[in-house]
Amino acid sequence: MSGEKGTYREVTPAAIILGVIWGAFMAASFTYAGMIMGFTSGGSAIAAIVGWGILRGLLKKGTIVENNIVQTIASAVNISVSGVIFTIPALYIMGLNEEINMPYFFIATAAGAILGITFIIPLRKQMIEIDRLRFPTGTAVATVLKTPGSGIEKARLLFLGMIVSAGVYLVQQFPILGLPEIIPEYVDLGSVLHLPSWVNLTIALSLMVFGMGLITGRNGLIVLAGGVLSYYIITPLVKALGWLPSDVTDGAISSFVYANMTRPLGIGMLLGGSIAGLILSLPVIIVAIKSIAGASKLGSRARNEELPISYLYAGIALAFLLLLVTTYQLGDLGLGRSLLTALVGVAWIFVASLLVAMSTGMTDWSPVSGLSLVSVMILLYLTGKNVPLTILLGATVGVAISGAADMMQDLKTGHLVGGIPSKQQKVELLTAWIGPIIALTVVGLIWKAYGIGNEMVPAPQAMALKSMVEAILGGNVPVDKFIAGGILGFALSMSGIPGLGVLVGLSMYLPMLYIIPYGIGCIVHEVAKRKKGHEFITEKVLPVAAGLMVGEAAMTLLFAVLTVLGVLHP
Repeated sequence: MSGEKGTYREVTPAAIILGVIWGAFMAASFTYAGMIMGFTSGGSAIAAIVGWGILRGLLKKGTIVENNIVQTIASAVNISVSGVIFTIPALYIMGLNEEINMPYFFIATAAGAILGITFIIPLRKQMIEIDRLRFPTGTAVATVLKTPGSGIEKARLLFLGMIVSAGVYLVQQFPILGLPEIIPEYVDLGSVLHLPSWVNLTIALSLMVFGMGLITGRNGLIVLAGGVLSYYIITPLVKALGWLPSDVTDGAISSFVYANMTRPLGIGMLLGGSIAGLILSLPVIIVAIKSIAGASKLGSRARNEELPISYLYAGIALAFLLLLVTTYQLGDLGLGRSLLTALVGVAWIFVASLLVAMSTGMTDWSPVSGLSLVSVMILLYLTGKNVPLTILLGATVGVAISGAADMMQDLKTGHLVGGIPSKQQKVELLTAWIGPIIALTVVGLIWKAYGIGNEMVPAPQAMALKSMVEAILGGNVPVDKFIAGGILGFALSMSGIPGLGVLVGLSMYLPMLYIIPYGIGCIVHEVAKRKKGHEFITEKVLPVAAGLMVGEAAMTLLFAVLTVLGVLHP
């Protein structure tokens, strides 16, 4: 017991410190993982598991609502990385890294984190208590919080997975350390099976990517199917039909088809799928507007539970000021156009935040990448086609809408476990800005150590953004393939499966290097679920998978730091 007499431990120094530290660790790890596969995870459930492991396992204390604060802070810090990794790496790929003014990039993305949370403050009661939206992730995290004993056991499994994953990666790096190779990073199964040289069957022995597949399960099989379509159906078909130039032979066939056909088709599918997702979300926008009207009628009845509306006004004013300063300083647009750009940015963040919060409440699907792409298209013209500023503002939108979705998921969790909403809102406002700063730092680190937009760090979402920007600017792009892919992606996403076109599009231009281990993880998840049941997946497989994912990512970043410092020479 702490705080006022008769209340449970909730916002405590231990909860705040643990939430920030673990959130920062996840943000760094998930930034790298997201640049590999093109998508990220919120990490709320992982944070809740670690919370029980520390609070009950080590500190021998801790309440459900205190651990709810841990996962609220950790997920708030971590979730915003998606807005950064879908956008900012494009600047590095385009050779514009010298245009990245980090202090202003920190300021703008921090403004996005503030806006995403403040815009949602008035809607909590309407969406969660009156509309009773599902918010499946928030509901699942509440289940973890309600089982402290199970949470401690899951924490042990998670840390075991981290140790195994980190250890395997360390052994794989022995050659860099002057030691003999024991476990390679890649295996060329094509050579082992004596397949033709143009059949790309090189597999990354990555427990991180395998763990991501273990977590995803059935939905990830779509990515595997897209990869098989790209590499093992389209490529042989193109060769058989004689569509290759005469000088493209043997091992060059696969890379030629990938660069000139399947990858542009995949980017088009991503864009078409994103547009379809926005169209399908129109009913959600209508529902969101009704929620605003309903929330406004609640008046003072919710004052004891919610932050005062003054927080909303102050947050909007502060974020607008930060965006205005950034736009004025970086854009060379003049005061009037800078004001217009900042106003449009804030207004679009408001609409997008409503859309994403409602989408996650109804379907658990958050169209962050699609909205970020649309944001860039809108803002590119407002900024006079200033690419660095446009992509920065796109990142700001991505950070904001990611935060809005996470805020509502966390508030749903808090509602189910008896947390006080205003306390969750306060800790998110105080800590959410940390995430984008960590993500921006890690992206710069990865660029210096490994490069971005290559086979090792493909950054698929950023590659798609780069291609779209170049198309708008009139560059030499395969418009016919973009259009064909866009039509296909649009049709797939209109099929009723949220994000189908986006997922298949991603897989069409992800290296098979990562698609195969990811797909194997998805298959293992499904086989284990059929043989052992859903509870086995939840209690055993997912904690280990989370550990596998985080452990290797953390070690990769450690080696990146040592490489940048000149300690290691890959």
